[in-house]
Amino acid sequence: MYPARRHDLSGARVLVVGGALTGMSVCRFLAKHGSRVTLTDRSDLAGREAELSALAGLEVDLMIGGHRERDFLGADMIVVSPGVPLSIEPLEKARQAGVTIIGDVELAFWYLKAPICAVTGTNGKTTTTALLGDMLDACGQKVAVGGNIGEPLVELVDGSENLDCIVAELSSFQLEAIDTFRPKVAVLLNITPDHLDRYPGFEEYVQAKMRLFENQTKDDRAVLNADDPEVTARTRSITPKRVCFSRKKSLNEGVVWEDGRIVCRMEGAEYSYDPRGSALTGVHNRENIMAAVAAAAVVGCAGDSVDRAIHSFRPAAHRLELVGEANGVRYFDDSKATNVGAALRSVESFDAGVHLIMGGVDKGGSYAPLVEAVRRRVTALYLLGEAADRIEEELGDAARIVRTEDMADAVRRASDAATSGEVVLLAPACSSFDMYENYKERGRHFAELAAERMKKR
Repeated sequence: MYPARRHDLSGARVLVVGGALTGMSVCRFLAKHGSRVTLTDRSDLAGREAELSALAGLEVDLMIGGHRERDFLGADMIVVSPGVPLSIEPLEKARQAGVTIIGDVELAFWYLKAPICAVTGTNGKTTTTALLGDMLDACGQKVAVGGNIGEPLVELVDGSENLDCIVAELSSFQLEAIDTFRPKVAVLLNITPDHLDRYPGFEEYVQAKMRLFENQTKDDRAVLNADDPEVTARTRSITPKRVCFSRKKSLNEGVVWEDGRIVCRMEGAEYSYDPRGSALTGVHNRENIMAAVAAAAVVGCAGDSVDRAIHSFRPAAHRLELVGEANGVRYFDDSKATNVGAALRSVESFDAGVHLIMGGVDKGGSYAPLVEAVRRRVTALYLLGEAADRIEEELGDAARIVRTEDMADAVRRASDAATSGEVVLLAPACSSFDMYENYKERGRHFAELAAERMKKR
């Protein structure tokens, strides 16, 4: 059994900042452990009445519709939800006053009783995390998956003593607020600019990601993308043993791409996997599979069971999802491509003939990394949303620009222009909040509009 790192929070005054899914879970967890809990949120949490009513029978005080400084300064500990920036003024004052400030991942780590395989990166986290969980399950391991995917990690504490492994997807927002968190296996898929609407700059974003390795020892493992120059440069001095994967290089040990197969060589053993026929398409998913294969091998999972997991796996919606085809034109929903790096991998999954729908809320990074791929593979760019002007400014020389009024107009124009053998691709490279509640709503709307256009082809 993996030793838990218990902290006695009974009677402690704990402030939970942020009342979304994670915050609610943290409140329930702390109340169960005898803490005196206060939940604060700047909003009135409209639409979360059911979750709030579930707290009614617990020792949880509510302070919603604004933050009170005295709640922050009077707390023994503050647990911050991932969606809340650590730079807000009340947290800064609490930090200066010496109040302990952590996130939900750190809190869960204190109580979890199973080793953790943690997955982060700018893109591919959810797919890799879910696939790794499926691989371990197929190998007969008792595994739970959570974090930024599915359930918050505090929900996995009960019963964790019976698990062989916990696979956790972690965002930079979650990693910001760790202290002692130490995964047995840490997977870093890639690093490209993202969330620059939250961070002062790229360096701060990278530093949040790199916290994944800060508490690991030489007995732990780091699974790294050897093709990503930022990953390679940033991990040269980390302590854990490195296990690399690469689709471009030859490695004596690790996971590589050879003659259309994924080959895993580790500690004298070699396994080969044929990803053809898998639902995971595109070069980015090739890397995701390789990362999962490497992490699975580290914890003793390889062979036929892994191969079956690769071929039975179905990716989550809105991740380069084929939504339909009509008269030779295919429609792909990659609404989850909310940053430039993800959009680039999406475009690179096609050789040519891409009618690319982009736009939304600009996240602060440059669109320049897309120039060559757009020039070589994209027939036309259909722009919408707040970022349209900036995208046209940076990519206008790479492909024909079509300015559109909204998603319906973009899908109609792209569909009308596409010919047999071409694709209509939604890969926005932006967040969705100017027009949609989230990327899922945006993706669903695209799929609905695509279905209507396919009927008319």
